[in-house]
Amino acid sequence: MPESVTPFNIMCKPVCGRCNLDCRYCYYTMKPAELYPGVKTFMMTEEILASYTRQYLEAQPAHCVFGWQGGEPLLAGKDFYRRAVELQAEHRRDGRQVANAMQTNGTLIDEEWADFFAEHKFLVGISIDGPPEWHDHFRRDRAGRGSFHRAWAGLELLRDRGCEFNVLVTLNAYNAPHAGDIYRYFVNRGVRWLQFIPILEKDADGRPTDYSCTGEQFGRFMLDVFELWLDRHVGVVSERLIDSVLHTVVHGEPAMCCNARRCANAHVLEFNGDLYACDHFVFREWLIGNIMDTPLDELTRSPRLEEFARLKTDLPAACRECEFLDYCNGGCPKHHVPDAAGGDPARVNHFCDGYKLFFREALPELKRIAGALARGEQPRPRARQAPAAAPGPAPAAAPGRNDPCPCGSGRKYKHCCGR
Repeated sequence: MPESVTPFNIMCKPVCGRCNLDCRYCYYTMKPAELYPGVKTFMMTEEILASYTRQYLEAQPAHCVFGWQGGEPLLAGKDFYRRAVELQAEHRRDGRQVANAMQTNGTLIDEEWADFFAEHKFLVGISIDGPPEWHDHFRRDRAGRGSFHRAWAGLELLRDRGCEFNVLVTLNAYNAPHAGDIYRYFVNRGVRWLQFIPILEKDADGRPTDYSCTGEQFGRFMLDVFELWLDRHVGVVSERLIDSVLHTVVHGEPAMCCNARRCANAHVLEFNGDLYACDHFVFREWLIGNIMDTPLDELTRSPRLEEFARLKTDLPAACRECEFLDYCNGGCPKHHVPDAAGGDPARVNHFCDGYKLFFREALPELKRIAGALARGEQPRPRARQAPAAAPGPAPAAAPGRNDPCPCGSGRKYKHCCGR
């Protein structure tokens, strides 16, 4: 066992890119054919699972989170995860904290899955891109059917069992213009943990695909969400970017790897034991090695990871003097145009304008809230001064419990904002 190891995270993909859905924007379903041509079965064996569990627990100094993703990780089956939990208990040492986090499309969750997640305290992330009219546009199964209602049914099963869950929304060209509707849709239905992640995929010529989110769309979406959160949900709803900025103000370091000063500590373990530098760089050139051939603690010290880290630390020229550098740090290298691997100092982050729009407008209020947190106080929503009464007819009466909700959700007031 190594004397000391810098903490790192691993996202394990026990079925590689296999999935029961065929989302148009997915960057991982092509990985089986791209990385392992000729392989017919993509399923982690118990031998590899046992070796990974033991090595990962040995390498972590105090707290170990087993992250599971795909493809669709539930395709590995219930027995696989039952064995995973057993192995964690076998190899866990006294005082070691062990947790599990699952990212799934939610469509395969049944009562047995929900009971298992509740019993073993899994944190479950459900990928839902908003109401069905936006979710189903890209997130369809192989028969072309929308997947929203199956995903939402999975979420409800988790909620019924008291499972800890969050919702991950991928922002694309289709749903990004609808920030208010999407945010209200979730929070009015009791979702309190949200992640909004913009999509950027490139064609063979390195140009953004037509379904990718633009920088301006990303910035305006996040700013619209922030305004709604600021007025009503401070201390009630958690959103990933907002939380990361607050973390930066209070602790001097972003909470998200894409906005950290340095990356190269969040890796991917494939079904066969191959370790890659990062989920967004699962390419043969960023294969670090295989845990069945080289110990995990040795792989995480590989000089190749230092080369990968430079994609982040060698900032583009436009970032070095930016007033928001401490909050963005150049963003994720995947989002650089041209590609970060080329080292072009003139490259820019595709979402740069969106980040600037968000930081410029949101930072003053976020610093106010962070100040309250640093003082140990409960932060409060934004205080708005009531406008002076204008002459004219009396204001309309508050909606009745069975009236349509004025937020525009289409639900009755008692089931929406009236809750």
